Amino acid sequence: MSKRKKPQAATIALRELRWLVLAAASGAILLPMLLWISGRILLGRYENGGLIDLWLDFVRELGQGGTAAWILLVAPYAFLQVGRLVWSLHQRLR
Repeated sequence: MSKRKKPQAATIALRELRWLVLAAASGAILLPMLLWISGRILLGRYENGGLIDLWLDFVRELGQGGTAAWILLVAPYAFLQVGRLVWSLHQRLR
């Protein structure tokens, strides 16, 4: 039986930082794009212009502290954390 070495705090912090950056990039780039595409299909053309205009509006809302924009930015990381929690609980209850 081999014992697995516990990762050091710096390794864990770096891994978490990578997940945070990846999730925030998804929330800042991918989700607004998907929002624009689905809105275009379901609702028609975006009133203020195209995809870039929607993204600029999104960034402006972030800067002004808009709740919806911040939820969109943070949602991927929140879903990742909930998924990790569920997986951890599932592993413990096995």
